[in-house]
Amino acid sequence: MKKEELNYKSRQVRLAVPSKGRMEKETQDFLKECGFNIQRNNRQYIGSINGPIDLQLVYQRQVDIVRGVLNGSIELGIVGYDLVLEYLPDENKDIVVIHDALGFGKCSLEIAVPEDWLESSIEEIKLKGEKAQIRVATKFPKLTKQFLTSCGISFSIVRGNGSLEVYPELGYSEIIVDLVSTGKTLKDNRLKRIDGGEIMSSEAVLIGNRIALRNEAVMKVTRELIEYFEATLRAKRFVSVFVNMRGESGKDIAESIFSKKGLEGLEGPTISSVYNKDEEKMYAVHIIVEKEKLQDAIKGLRDIGGSGVVVAPTLYIFEEEPKRYKKLLKNLEEN
Repeated sequence: MKKEELNYKSRQVRLAVPSKGRMEKETQDFLKECGFNIQRNNRQYIGSINGPIDLQLVYQRQVDIVRGVLNGSIELGIVGYDLVLEYLPDENKDIVVIHDALGFGKCSLEIAVPEDWLESSIEEIKLKGEKAQIRVATKFPKLTKQFLTSCGISFSIVRGNGSLEVYPELGYSEIIVDLVSTGKTLKDNRLKRIDGGEIMSSEAVLIGNRIALRNEAVMKVTRELIEYFEATLRAKRFVSVFVNMRGESGKDIAESIFSKKGLEGLEGPTISSVYNKDEEKMYAVHIIVEKEKLQDAIKGLRDIGGSGVVVAPTLYIFEEEPKRYKKLLKNLEEN
């Protein structure tokens, strides 16, 4: 442990992030949305976050991120959950999924077959496999084998790289198993999804090395990341609503607000006096409202005499202590 402590005094804690593709852009966008100041030369694979959290960024392929966190050369990483399941050895507990839903990189691992096939369900694929073994091209042999075996399908794996969508056309395989987001690429290559063919859904997750997380410096940074991730994701669902209301007292205003469903805010409205030239009793009200219920909230405020409604985005909504941080502590204590 002393060696680890000295190590973290000589360098920053490392967070590995995807170095290319859609995941690279979405990860960078998310980190910036969290308010992090990212410093990076586009031709280099090392960067940094210099506030409000300080850590080193390492840009890698997602596969290498999983391997790096697994062997401990990287403390933390952002990667697709599909790759964690594919490359993490069975029963291995060296990697901890710290945050399982970062809200981007969403896709699904699915079976796709030629669109001219009559078969359109996993049951029909099973029947087809009884006549002749089905060749399946995929970059996810482990997850594919587990799923097809559980379905009782006779198959052989064709390990693929690059664009798998062309494999059936070239005769390299009969079907493919690949990540799907919109399905447009499948359609463009005359492939189709099948009923019951989704192996798993995936999105970006934050992972960490279990041993490294027992280090005080690593845990401090990890907690800060969780705080900002959770606060940013939570704030996306809400807006701040400001409105002026006339009334005899703040208590009267509060009672009017509580009489309307959906105006309670997170823990109740904030009400303060407004001082105007006419010296009439007026109060400024601030509530946090779910975006999906904004129109109903505005109507409700107008119904009870609200005027001059102002709506503003919320950047962060911090909890007293993030649930995922509590869950992480429990995980580390139990294993």
